Amino acid sequence: METRIEKFIRDQFSVSPTDPEFNREVDLFERGYLDSVGYVELLEFLSQEFGVEVPDEDLLDDDFSSITGIARIVSRNLGSTAKTIIVDQEGHHG
Repeated sequence: METRIEKFIRDQFSVSPTDPEFNREVDLFERGYLDSVGYVELLEFLSQEFGVEVPDEDLLDDDFSSITGIARIVSRNLGSTAKTIIVDQEGHHG
């Protein structure tokens, strides 16, 4: 999960693979990797990729500032999402 979130952030926000500051623990907002528009794009990605809606209280959690923390929050909320549709790699709903 962390790998998929990291790949999205690197690809979507043009983070260089050689950026020495970027890692899974860095504060994405404080360091300028994500801004308010990026925040919305990240939430949309989490919804589409993992089928999870992150509750407001988790959005305000300090954990939601790093890749590791975001993955932890998504994992915690996976079980509580009522309308999760599982799609296999061939695109079939199951």
